[in-house]
Amino acid sequence: MRKLIVICLLILFLCVPIIHAQFIADLETGLNLSGYNDVRVPGNTGSPFSLQKDIGSNASLFFRVKFNYTFAERHTISVLLAPFTKTYKGKPKQNFNFAGQSYSSIHEVKAIYKFNSWRLSYRWDFINSKHFQIGIGLTGMIRDAKISIKGQDNFGTVVESSKSNVGFMPLINFLFVWKFTPCMNFRIEGDAIATPHGRAEDILFAWTGCISDKVSVKLGYRFLEGGADKDAVYNYALFHHIVFGVMFRI
Repeated sequence: MRKLIVICLLILFLCVPIIHAQFIADLETGLNLSGYNDVRVPGNTGSPFSLQKDIGSNASLFFRVKFNYTFAERHTISVLLAPFTKTYKGKPKQNFNFAGQSYSSIHEVKAIYKFNSWRLSYRWDFINSKHFQIGIGLTGMIRDAKISIKGQDNFGTVVESSKSNVGFMPLINFLFVWKFTPCMNFRIEGDAIATPHGRAEDILFAWTGCISDKVSVKLGYRFLEGGADKDAVYNYALFHHIVFGVMFRI
């Protein structure tokens, strides 16, 4: 999938005009904190439990990279590579069932929550003035999600089970930038959608400032929230990100 995204981006680079074009590599890292993470598998008959409240997790590092290509000043194509894994470990506060296996609260369990996201976006900035930049667009997201749990049952037997899902989801892409100076701004940007069976939001609030003509830094807060309620799986989760980023202009 990563190779396909890179190939698509290269084709787009070759096909669009290069006049007034700008390429930006946006690297982002920081601390990740788990809010809630409620699970039920199967979604219609499984026992509900919380990875965060019933097992628990610590703060961890995250990393993502985004490549933006802007042409004709108002049109931006971007590719996002956002791998994400969160580990929960501890003695659960209650017995629970997950994907056909029973887990005891007497013994420690380890759960790994994975939600890798690969996205290709197009955005049109219908306002791009001295003080404001506002844009709207579409994102195609490939999600590679999996929850795996290993522990012991009431008899002390080691058990493990998992639930995975790979699929496509369309999202609304948006950007709002308030330019205080040519070198400093406040921005809100992200992807989001809501449907009767689920929702997804990945939204950043950040201050950015340039340290040279080619390099800018950003500091902010990102929240990643969403999930689905289906017969096969019920899962809604919220993650908080304390963000530090560096952007390189070419």
